[in-house]
Amino acid sequence: MTKGSTQKAIRRFCMACQGASSKQVAACEDTECALHPHRSGEEVADAPCPSHRAIRRFCMACCANLRAEVRGCAAREDCALWSFRFGCTPETWRRVKNRRSSPRPLLLPGFSKK
Repeated sequence: MTKGSTQKAIRRFCMACQGASSKQVAACEDTECALHPHRSGEEVADAPCPSHRAIRRFCMACCANLRAEVRGCAAREDCALWSFRFGCTPETWRRVKNRRSSPRPLLLPGFSKK
């Protein structure tokens, strides 16, 4: 997924939040929402943080700032932001998860690494 897909996910979420009305999305007054600067679905130069970090902030706020709740979020089918809830793209998350959970070679003293 590309950076644009995070923007599209934010746009889909905002459209669902505002009743599928692009005029209401543009007129949204909820400036406390982490997604507010990104609601147009386009890259924003003066945004306080990148779009994937804004999604992470929004998900943390949605889950009462509990990381375990974000990890176990059950809104997979209902939320356009679910795939980006860790603050990165799903591909990046899979790579990190595989790297952390893959078996590591056992290095014992006196044996050379092959």
